[in-house]
Amino acid sequence: MIHFFFPLVIGGILTDAFGKLFDVIWSVIKWIGRLLKKLFQGLIDLLVGFFEVIYALIDGLLYFLYKIGVLAVKLFLLFFELAKMIVSLFVGFAKTLASLVYIPRGGSGHGYSEMLGKIFSSMKPLQLDPIAYILLFILWMFTVVAAIKLLSSIRVGGD
Repeated sequence: MIHFFFPLVIGGILTDAFGKLFDVIWSVIKWIGRLLKKLFQGLIDLLVGFFEVIYALIDGLLYFLYKIGVLAVKLFLLFFELAKMIVSLFVGFAKTLASLVYIPRGGSGHGYSEMLGKIFSSMKPLQLDPIAYILLFILWMFTVVAAIKLLSSIRVGGD
């Protein structure tokens, strides 16, 4: 009966021996890993810090370029709106000057137009046309200044 248990005993001893041998080998591998981690942790921290600084510089540069683009767009919109206002001012000025010329004509049957025509033709010798043009221009300028003051007094939010 001894010969029957002998292979089991030797198998158990070999199993325990190889188990302890592999435990020792695994402990050595873990020790070498911790040693390598301690040795290279400073180098890894240095590399990570270096790349964080590079990333922050690139991020700051791209944000700066973005803000320059936003400023350029805002300036373009400002100058575009200013140009639209100037063009509308000149168009209004030209239309006002064009409307200053009054040519009296015969009416379509009622007496007022004919009477106004007679008044204008009788006042031609007095040469009041240039004074009327100057007064209309001054009236137009005061209207423009008042409109600009009114528009500039309007605040966002109703205050």
